Amino acid sequence: MAGSKVNLERRAEIGRARRAKTRVTLLKAAFELLGKEGGRSARIEEICQTANVARGTFYNYFTSVDEMFKALTFDISHDFNDATRAVIRRVPAGAIRSAFALRYYLHKAYADREWGWAMVNLSAGGPIFGEETYSYATQSIQEGMITGQFNIPSLDIGRDLMMGATLSAMITIVRGDPGQDYPEAVVGQILRGLGVNEPLIAKCVSPALPDPFDFLANHGAAPEMGIADEFGLLN
Repeated sequence: MAGSKVNLERRAEIGRARRAKTRVTLLKAAFELLGKEGGRSARIEEICQTANVARGTFYNYFTSVDEMFKALTFDISHDFNDATRAVIRRVPAGAIRSAFALRYYLHKAYADREWGWAMVNLSAGGPIFGEETYSYATQSIQEGMITGQFNIPSLDIGRDLMMGATLSAMITIVRGDPGQDYPEAVVGQILRGLGVNEPLIAKCVSPALPDPFDFLANHGAAPEMGIADEFGLLN
């Protein structure tokens, strides 16, 4: 009986591993299709064909293509968000923290056009850059308003200005080559729209950005409410 129990547990473990592998295969197929211009029109049939699985298998993992896209958005942005937040939590809240985050996103699209197209296409059907990033953007605008660095009528206007302009800039980046300094130029204009003064804008767009994954590996995650100025940007 003991041996039978072990066999059943092993079979269950193998089943879970196969299920996880198939889910990953489907998400990779969706990323392949979404990681190019026009990818938002990808249908379940195309995803299943690319993944080499039956359509019925798709519904063992997702109830709809929108649910899959939501899962994919999280999968391709969560680790990057964690790494970038390890950096931005160590700079002053408000304009500088917001600028670092936007610069990271735009430079990531520049370095990885497939990722950039996927983020653009996934944003078309839901919160820009996904619910997690949308929440972080809301928090950034709140911090800028609390510190008095953002002079805007409302939280919604500030967030829409920030997210909308960043999405549009990302489309420009993945469609062509506007120049390596384009992210900083765009972020500077976004900050002007938010009412940030020029001396502070210079501190937002001038510092070199450390590689976020290396930074996370070397320094670890900062506290959620960290307000340190480890980059000396307020001097």
